[in-house]
This record gives sequence, structure tokens and C-alpha cells, in this order.
Amino acid sequence: MTIVIDRLNRLEELRACVDVQRAILGDRARSVWTVPALTAVCQSGGLVLGARDTEGGGGSLCGALVDLVADVDGYPARHTVFRGVLEPARNRGVGYELRAAERAVCQQDGVDLVFWALDPLRSDEAHLAFGKLGAMAAGYRRDLYGEVHDTANLGLATDRLRVEWWIDSPRVRSILDRGNPPPHFRLGIHEMDVITETRLQQGGFRTLSGHDEAPRAEHILAEIPVDLDRIRRADPAAARQWRLRSRAVFELLFERGYVGTGFVHEGGRSFHLFRKADRRSVLRDT
Repeated sequence: MTIVIDRLNRLEELRACVDVQRAILGDRARSVWTVPALTAVCQSGGLVLGARDTEGGGGSLCGALVDLVADVDGYPARHTVFRGVLEPARNRGVGYELRAAERAVCQQDGVDLVFWALDPLRSDEAHLAFGKLGAMAAGYRRDLYGEVHDTANLGLATDRLRVEWWIDSPRVRSILDRGNPPPHFRLGIHEMDVITETRLQQGGFRTLSGHDEAPRAEHILAEIPVDLDRIRRADPAAARQWRLRSRAVFELLFERGYVGTGFVHEGGRSFHLFRKADRRSVLRDT
């Protein structure tokens, strides 16, 4: 697979971006950015990127990213409102390449921060954000978007982590520019306390049954589903239970001064890694 990332601004390109969104989110989705909306994004300084696989003489879009112009506490920023990859192209580096191209454009434009909302129960998204990009989770919101009727969220409240990616911080430069592993790779599993209690079900997936209400360790692991969509298909009630019960876990950790700093997949199970530290310390950690 040969991935090429382009900046989209022509009418036919924006139409292709809409098609990608509808293929991922479904025709009933309320969150699709239409051609007029994408045109406004482009004309107001925002960013629309498209990913193409050029092997075999093809070239149709297999992924897209949309950023709005933002300002956070005086820092020039971009707010990612859509990033998605078509099913056949997933787990092949397309999402990473979209973010890498986005970072390059933002560096040229003098942007310090890219932020977005991430479903905390999606392991693939957490792996990309925290395991490969060096981003951090700085907050949590219940049902951020309300009911959106798209295939990725149908039946679930839209709870989200606030992800911050300070694209030229020492942390990010160490990972992306110098090729170093994320700082949490140096931790032994014995240095991380698991706050969650889960049980294996007959369907082969785990459910959240409880959590420690008094975390004390510097590094905390919070388990999430390995494959949320598999649970949604097999047992929608179990997926809803994950959403409702995990709220208390994430809210507790942020209230206690933890920051989301990593993703760990161990023994066929997936975990968010939280560290008790201020955000500046996390950004300086290499």
C-alpha cells in the first residue's frame, strides 16, 4: 500500500471527502461535514486532508481529516472534527500518515496544538493517539455530542476524552522526530496499578464490573474493550454498560490529578495508562 496525503480544496475533492465520511458514519449520520461546510473550513484557514492509495493505478480517497482553526489560551491551535479511514484501509498506517501530514502543515503555519475528542472505549484510536503520536488526555466529557445517529456511536452516549497533541513539545519531538518509544515503554508492568475489575464473558469479551475508588499509584491502568464494535454487535447492553460504568473511572482519575499518557495492550487486553502529574511535566517527558 502506497499512501499519498493531499490537501483538498477543489469541489470534486470535497465531494469525495463527504463520500468517505458517509461510508464510515452511515447515511443517517448528523455529523457529516457537507461540501458547503468543508468549503467554509478551507476558506477560513482550516485544513481538509485526503489519503489515497496509489498502488494498482487507483487513487480514490481511503481516508480524510478535517481541522478547524482554534485558539487555546493564546496558543494557535487546530481542532480536528473528523478523522476516519475506510474499512479496507484500516490498520495499514493511513491514520498515522494523515496525522503526520497534519503536523507538517501545522508546523508551517505556526500552530502549537492540535486537539480532538476521542471515544475512550476505542482501543485503536487510543493506540494511535497515545502510543504512536505522543498525545495526552487532558479531560473527559459525558455525552459531548448528544445523539448523532452514526454507525460508530449508535446506541451509545458520546462520552469523550479531550486529547491534546502539542506537536513540537519535547515529548512529541522525541517520538516522531527522533524515533524514540513513548516514555511509558520504560515502565515495568509491576509499576502500574490496575484500577478496573473486569470479567470474561461467554462471548469471549470482557465486561467492566467495578473499580478501585482510591487510586494512589503514580501510574494507573484502566481497562477498555479490545474491540468495542464486536461487543456492540454481540451484546449491545454490555456495550452500554461499558460506557456507563467507565464514566466513573475516567472522571475519578481526572479529579485526582491524573493525565492520560499512554496505551498498553498486554495479554490480549487493552488499557489506558494514566500518570499523576501536571501537563507540563508530561510534555517535557522524553
